[in-house]
Amino acid sequence: MLALHLLQSALVHVNTLLMQQILADPKWADTLTDADRRALYPCSGRT
Repeated sequence: MLALHLLQSALVHVNTLLMQQILADPKWADTLTDADRRALYPCSGRT
């Protein structure tokens, strides 16, 4: 069970790194709408 938890945590981390890399590209960052940005930061409420 611990192995599955560690695998899930690793995949979340990789997904976060990929999103940061994609959003660093102005082409993609400018494509996002306000709703898209809210979906990326649901806990903080940032836009």
